[in-house]
Amino acid sequence: MLKTLIKIRLQGILLRQTTSSKKKGSSVGKFILYGLLFAYIGVVFIGMFGMMFYTVIEPLQMMGIEWLYFALMALFIVVFCFIGSIFLTHHEIYEAKDNELLLSMPIKNRDVLLSRVFTILILNYVYETLIALPAFYIYITNVGMNLIEILMFIGVCLTLPLFVLAISCLFSWILAHVLVKIHRFKTIISVVLFVGAFGLYMYAVNSIQTYMTWLLENGKTIAEAIESSMFPLYHLSLALSEGNVISFIIYLLCAVIPFVIAIYILSVNFIKMATTKPKVKKAIYKAKPMKQNSLFKALIIREVKHFTSNAMVMLNGAMGIVLCVIAAVFILFYKDEVHMIITQLPQIREFVTPILCIIVIGTSSLNMISASSISLEGDRFWIIKSLPIASKDILNAKLAMHFLLCVPAGLLLSLVLIFVTGIGLFDSLIVLVVPILFTLLIDFLGLILNLWRPKFDWVNETVCVKQSLPVTLTMFISMGIAILLVMVYAMLLVDIMSITVYMYSVIVAVIIIDVVLYNMIHTWGIQQFERI
Repeated sequence: MLKTLIKIRLQGILLRQTTSSKKKGSSVGKFILYGLLFAYIGVVFIGMFGMMFYTVIEPLQMMGIEWLYFALMALFIVVFCFIGSIFLTHHEIYEAKDNELLLSMPIKNRDVLLSRVFTILILNYVYETLIALPAFYIYITNVGMNLIEILMFIGVCLTLPLFVLAISCLFSWILAHVLVKIHRFKTIISVVLFVGAFGLYMYAVNSIQTYMTWLLENGKTIAEAIESSMFPLYHLSLALSEGNVISFIIYLLCAVIPFVIAIYILSVNFIKMATTKPKVKKAIYKAKPMKQNSLFKALIIREVKHFTSNAMVMLNGAMGIVLCVIAAVFILFYKDEVHMIITQLPQIREFVTPILCIIVIGTSSLNMISASSISLEGDRFWIIKSLPIASKDILNAKLAMHFLLCVPAGLLLSLVLIFVTGIGLFDSLIVLVVPILFTLLIDFLGLILNLWRPKFDWVNETVCVKQSLPVTLTMFISMGIAILLVMVYAMLLVDIMSITVYMYSVIVAVIIIDVVLYNMIHTWGIQQFERI
């Protein structure tokens, strides 16, 4: 039964990625597209880690601490797998939609739990491969390994994700307890944790070169710290670099025992946590004056509450908002460096305003809220259509939600850029207005595409923002516009017109497109909405 459950879960994950709806079978084209995308990501990460390991292997050999090479490899694997699987672990074990269904069947609870755990473990093996493969290749081609060391390396690759999974399971167990107690703030907590993890990941990626330099300068000190305080990593490294069997056994115990303990804790608490409903205080009616909102305001409040009720929908549909805030903080942190670049390179002064506009446009290009607003209605779509509300008002409310949520973050980034660069009043106005025009363009385009291809046959709302055609097209078009604006001028128009004339031409073109798309929504869009 365990084997069958694992197979079903893996098939479900694969089908969710390659099937566009319940009525259509697997799309070969979509399968190939996802395959190429994953292959590209794999090549990028393998190349990145390969270059990093190639940079450190020779200096560590010269310092006589080549065992630190494998300690770094293991540390990267632990961090990468933990960040990549922590939220999936919580979702798969405690928030899976079929928990109660499976627990009601004549299936051992242990098998239900292990099927979810092993599904996450397989994902961790994929993450591990991106790091362990280049690390192994670099080491064996530069230093070499005997048969015993190769077998131990395989053993480490098989068992290290168990330790990571134990940490993830323990964290998800704590998180599940916390969310049950404070269910009211569940969405906020999930968003904050995800943004924190994402920010930490971005900081680590941007600082990796600095840390590599620091590592090479303080290699012996770091080696001594790992040897004294992280003895599992130290023994793992000795096993792989020297073929030390005793160290390998010590490492195995440190990796496997926490996993066994974590599975035992989960098995004891799984049924209770998987079936426990959040505590909700009984509402006590208190007579208050009736507050009446306008129809349009009530529709906007409805749209915002629906969109913000699911953390994964928010994060996938409005990642641009998160990026704008992170970018604003990052630019403030490095404001002296930005000012120095502008001062030392006076020839780029005429390009400053267009560059700032492109920065805000590119950062905001991952906002696709309107592109899923129709699909998110799901099987409740008939309710809003049956109300005595004009279709025009419903569509305007969905447009307004996208605009009201996305514009403040874009304005924040624009204001930070204006403050750091110190551009003039008129240029500042351009930097503030252009991103708003771009936001309107993506807002209108996303809603039109969603009216064209709505997706109502979803089981989980995240499908609407991760696997629907309108969202995918909106994302690629918005990112493509930012890239295309730069390429067209750099490759075709740089010798024909000034950057200022080009910028004003683009602004006029965007205004025209905005007007055309807005009129299209209120003609074809209304007709399409009423036909759905």
